[in-house]
Amino acid sequence: INTAVFSVVNAVMIRSLPYPEPNRLVSLWEEANRQSVQVYNSSGSNVGTSGGPQRTTVSVANLADYRKNSHAFTALASYALTPMNLTGNGTPERISGESVSADFFGVLGVEPSQGRTFLPEDDRPDSIPVAIVTDGFWRRRLGADTGVLGRTILLDDKPRQIVGVLPGGFESPTQFGVKTPVEFYVPAAYSNQLLASHGDHDVNVVGRLKPGISLQAAQADLDSISRSLAAQYPSSNATMRAVIGPLHEDLVQSVKDSLFALLGASLLIVLITCVNVANLLLVRAVARRHESSVRLALGASRFRMVRQFLAESMLLAMAGCAAAVLLGRIMMGLLVSVAPPGIPQIQNVTMDWRVFAVSTLIATVTGLAFGIAPAWQASQTQPAESLKTTARNTGGKSQARWRTSLTVAEVALSMILLVGSGLLLKSFVLLMGVDLGFHPDRVLVMNISLPTQRYDSQTQRLQFFQQLEERVKALPGVRAVAASNRMPLRGGWSTGINIDTDPTVDFDVDSQAVTPGYFETLGIPLLRGRLLTPDDRTGQVPVAVVNQEFARQLLPGKDPIGRRLRRGPWITIVGVVSDLRRGGKTQPMKPEIYLPAAQVELYPVRLGDLAVRTAGEPRQLVNAIQSQVWALDKDQPITNVRTMEEIIDASVSQRRFQTLLLVVFASVAVGLAMIGIFGVLSYSVSQRTPELGLRMALGAQPRNILALVLKQAGRLIGAGVVIGLAGAFALTRYVESMLFGIHRRSEERRVGKECRSRWSPYH
Repeated sequence: INTAVFSVVNAVMIRSLPYPEPNRLVSLWEEANRQSVQVYNSSGSNVGTSGGPQRTTVSVANLADYRKNSHAFTALASYALTPMNLTGNGTPERISGESVSADFFGVLGVEPSQGRTFLPEDDRPDSIPVAIVTDGFWRRRLGADTGVLGRTILLDDKPRQIVGVLPGGFESPTQFGVKTPVEFYVPAAYSNQLLASHGDHDVNVVGRLKPGISLQAAQADLDSISRSLAAQYPSSNATMRAVIGPLHEDLVQSVKDSLFALLGASLLIVLITCVNVANLLLVRAVARRHESSVRLALGASRFRMVRQFLAESMLLAMAGCAAAVLLGRIMMGLLVSVAPPGIPQIQNVTMDWRVFAVSTLIATVTGLAFGIAPAWQASQTQPAESLKTTARNTGGKSQARWRTSLTVAEVALSMILLVGSGLLLKSFVLLMGVDLGFHPDRVLVMNISLPTQRYDSQTQRLQFFQQLEERVKALPGVRAVAASNRMPLRGGWSTGINIDTDPTVDFDVDSQAVTPGYFETLGIPLLRGRLLTPDDRTGQVPVAVVNQEFARQLLPGKDPIGRRLRRGPWITIVGVVSDLRRGGKTQPMKPEIYLPAAQVELYPVRLGDLAVRTAGEPRQLVNAIQSQVWALDKDQPITNVRTMEEIIDASVSQRRFQTLLLVVFASVAVGLAMIGIFGVLSYSVSQRTPELGLRMALGAQPRNILALVLKQAGRLIGAGVVIGLAGAFALTRYVESMLFGIHRRSEERRVGKECRSRWSPYH
């Protein structure tokens, strides 16, 4: 178990990133002050997970200043996930790609296997469109064409000339923890408008420190630049600062605690096994007291006796190590197969020299650990006393104390694992019971990303989805259809607004552009007012629907119906719907507004997700829906097709993985503890057979003998449970960050109060 778990920890946490001099690579992000109410737009998605709750992607305009004024980096490169439609080369396909700055590959230290990387002149809006493809794409879609350089591919209807092919095995930082492979790279070519907008945070940034520059010195350099930007652009940068951290640490931050918890659990099992084997060897040493006495009487030194017993235990340990490497390889494959895709580098798990070294070290240490006690006991044998009799012998009180202590320790260690796994199991049960605020059953969701070249306006995109909705509604078995920029658990859009109660105060809210069938399709109930209708379109009064949390936080004690909010023009609130956990079961409720997709002037994001509620099995309609899409546009693929229940299942997969493994480990630990208690008691009973026989001869009933033995077992188990509970109490403080819905009592009362208030009607 330990070998398999350490293989995963080694691949994810210990092994260096596959770039030259990876210790000089840093991740750069921006953070708003914790007390800040400043509003900023963040449409990008963070690659890393370090930093506080106010972390955001980087403003391209701010990045220009960091590059210009910082002296701590050889370069700072930007990158952002940019999937596109591949057409003109077989079946239309939506493939994952990245838009990167020209120095991206230079920062990572990667050279293409064919062609070149991007030049500065490629990274301009008016340059000839070019692309670099991965080795996998070159082989899969281009047939490993040796004359690929200069060949043109159509990405989002734009012809791009291939200028390079990356080496096999190359992975961008966005690939760590993402199952879908990145297959192409295009120059970012930021527009002048984006380069001048300090309030739009859209890109991830990776940097390489200059030789000899520490992380602290680079951070101090960035702090100075951040203060300068705050003074120069107070409206967008007053509370914003740039923060850096080691790239590897940033990528694995989200899984670090859970993996170390699993490693700790596997080490506890190693300790329990050591205790078990030590008990067995103690019993064996007692059984060999006569042999040991003869050896000592014939002149063997006590050091030689210790050496012999340690050599025997080391042979056991090394045999166990050999079996561990073989069986651990099988278990490693099982771990990888059940692990969620969100664990960085999980696909690269192998048994390298570190795994063999650690396995050997553990075998050596455990061999010494479980061999030292019996070896010491054997060396303390008094030949004269031991040779006087061949009667049954328990080995004395010291041996009995050793066996008892080891058994208590075994129970305590298994108790710690049992409590830890119980907490995680309870946490997972609570998590699965969380109401998302909508009905996910029989809802199919897919992404339809329309290329800008062909659909360059919001109106054109809206018309496509309106026509598609009408076609899909006519399919047999379809109950409701809706389109939005993003469906729940698939991303979102955060924006700043003002409210007419105090137009000077800025608020940050989640926003969605949706078609009228959105609420029916997802099963979101209306609480007050009305829902959006087809009449809410361009030319009519701008309207919006808000959720309960919006009214609770931003309009406390007020009726939200008829109030106005401003995002550009003033928008009238016409309805209140139930809260929805857009980010998943573990995320809190947030203020949210729903804008009519037909009022295209109200939102900057693109419609891209389609949801269909069906009467039967949703996946049976996938081909029919694709046919309707192709009837409107023969080059338009549908991608990321999943049922809403599959999306929810994927969102809790990491917690399920942690819980499953810890429950298995705890079961193994309890099983080992049971074996250990049985071993000690059975040996104790066998040694006390004359005594027990005498008791029965003097009139003791079988139930009295049974009670005597069970009392001894109860003392061992009771002492182990008490010690284990104390250890488990200390453990809970460590695993609290991995738990959901389990808090100290004061926190539970607060959460319960919030849950009750969620369902109270507005007055």
